[in-house]
Amino acid sequence: MSILVWPPPRRKSKISVAIPASLTSDLPHLRDKSVRAGIVARAAALFRVEDIYIYLDRHGVESEGEFLCKILNYLDTPQYLRKRIYPISPFLKYAGILPPLKAPHHTVSGNLKTIGRGEFREGVVVKSGRSSLVDVGLGKLYPISKRLRKGSRVTVRLVKRRGDVSVKLASKEDVNVYWGYTAYFTGCSLHKTVSMVNADMVLATSKYGEIIYNLLDEFSNTMSTCRNLLILFGSPHESLFDICKREGVKLRGLADYIVNTIPLQGCETVRTEEALLATLSIINLLSCSQPSS
Repeated sequence: MSILVWPPPRRKSKISVAIPASLTSDLPHLRDKSVRAGIVARAAALFRVEDIYIYLDRHGVESEGEFLCKILNYLDTPQYLRKRIYPISPFLKYAGILPPLKAPHHTVSGNLKTIGRGEFREGVVVKSGRSSLVDVGLGKLYPISKRLRKGSRVTVRLVKRRGDVSVKLASKEDVNVYWGYTAYFTGCSLHKTVSMVNADMVLATSKYGEIIYNLLDEFSNTMSTCRNLLILFGSPHESLFDICKREGVKLRGLADYIVNTIPLQGCETVRTEEALLATLSIINLLSCSQPSS
């Protein structure tokens, strides 16, 4: 039986990924760096990832991590808010050539007549005082009776009344459909980033890991009770084993599972963005096969 649901529901088990700051460091041109970041953004949105943690896998790539974080969050931001949230930046020079995410929080109408009752939208605080004025992409600013930081992005619920709407402050947790991801540049090592996330289960990806097929039953059972899954990915230059060795920790002590999600790979190396797509595809299949609670 096929499953076709739009907009897709939020996952019962939250999925987060940890990727290295050096992800784009092997590319000399900003355009190519942007394209790779765009692939990561699309993969995260396709498979309903909620958090992307960018860890500092080696010193000297801090600016790469900042770039990656900015462009990922830019791509997650609805188009009608981008000019208000993001000033002109060299980091975003080629963002316009990247494919849009078209996630549920992006595909919204600007016509009041077509807005559903209780619809959620993303907004940005334009004016702050005893109350705040928020732009939600409907041609005018809407008041919220709360002091909010100017320039901050907020989730709101629309309340229709006599042909007009008012807005109420909400949160991502209030929305029952997938509502995009948030990227964070932790500025910390891999093992410190893992500790920071405090996930129920940590999955490390490696060609030296156990073939995922051999773990399907065990992994599927574990996922059924997991509330927050964190998946770790290595860099274009180093595997997770190499990164952990430099940090003085053991990957097997950091992760609950170390798996190979691309067995018998046809290329000598697998790029991080390719591993991301392959791994999230398998996780998505397993989570869809979980019995409904």
